[in-house]
Amino acid sequence: MENKLKLAEIVGIMLGDGCLYKEKRRNRYQTIICFHKEEKDYLKHVKNLFEEYFRYKFCITEIKHEMLLRNSSFFVGKSLIDSGLSSGNKVDNESIIPSWIFQDKRLIIEVIRGLFDTDGCVYRKYDNYAQIHFKFGCPELTESLHSAIKEMGFNPTRIQKGYNKDKRTYFWKFYLSRQNEIENFFGEIEPKNPKHVIRYEKIKNGDAGI
Repeated sequence: MENKLKLAEIVGIMLGDGCLYKEKRRNRYQTIICFHKEEKDYLKHVKNLFEEYFRYKFCITEIKHEMLLRNSSFFVGKSLIDSGLSSGNKVDNESIIPSWIFQDKRLIIEVIRGLFDTDGCVYRKYDNYAQIHFKFGCPELTESLHSAIKEMGFNPTRIQKGYNKDKRTYFWKFYLSRQNEIENFFGEIEPKNPKHVIRYEKIKNGDAGI
């Protein structure tokens, strides 16, 4: 079960800020996860998680505003596809959380953690009132995560559709707004990205500049 739990978190991370594609000229896949440069501690967690699970080396590449965690191999990519992920564009592929994860709440916790750590956020609405926000360009993934969060007993808002005028793309979003549920979310999901934990503690304490 321990390996399945690791894989569920990996799936969540890949559905969030991961990219998987097959090289046309070589029989291998590129597996890439993107991080902001200030997320060095979370990058370390993800690197250890992926290397422990796959037993393959992942390297770090720094670009202008990001750090990339990368692996070039057939084995890792094929393993991710076997877990229910797809190679290529997640929106075009209508990506969702794989059905096997919904068989056990422990697996649901892991996949939610991976998605929240990479693509979720917590912010102050006013005073020390917090909200958790999820937004994706893929409606199927949004609905899938919405279902997973409801499966855990939370009460997310309805899914809203929006439009980004600058990028000329649609997005789908929802929130967790009940304060006791947000507290329970951090207790049950246990995010591994320190920026979320630190930010939430500052919001609760009423710190300025959030």
